Amino acid sequence: MKKKILAGCLAVSCGLLSIHPVMSVPVLAAVVKQQEADPTRITALNEKNLISLIVEAEKRYFYTDGGGKGETKTFYIKKIQYRYLSVDIGTRKKLLEYLMMTFTKEASESYIRKRFIEYKGRMAQINADTGNSLEFKKTTAKLIKSSSTSKEYQLSVPYSDNQSKPERKIVKLKKVNGVWRIATPPEILF
Repeated sequence: MKKKILAGCLAVSCGLLSIHPVMSVPVLAAVVKQQEADPTRITALNEKNLISLIVEAEKRYFYTDGGGKGETKTFYIKKIQYRYLSVDIGTRKKLLEYLMMTFTKEASESYIRKRFIEYKGRMAQINADTGNSLEFKKTTAKLIKSSSTSKEYQLSVPYSDNQSKPERKIVKLKKVNGVWRIATPPEILF
């Protein structure tokens, strides 16, 4: 109920909503539906919106794993080339906040510890790109375990061009502050 009131207030303040009560219902419904479609704000998890959350998490994983946006500055430590992350994710705090939009804090911190270093006040990583040919948009999911605050799904993720049989993965999720987050660290999932 609070979300609908908040969405209605937002619609009124943005000029999306007429004060006329007959016109308010469809616009309010559209604002609420748009808010619920955001994969980082899922409050009631099911197989369909789980896939949208996973696809958003995959984007965030590959964005951070690729160093962010734009050109990156490189440096060497013991003959190993590193690159700084882009400014938008260049501090530990920014990187953690970015990842926690889809992952739990624990999963995000695990990934940061394994893949990144802090050097001269900025986050950096070994200068190498990774990737795979899994198509997470075409994933199917089967619920394995469920409670009000945690769920576990078995995923079947196909390869592009059906290169081989779909890969099976287990993904754990937790409800954090009323929204669902992936509790499986990104480097394990992707």
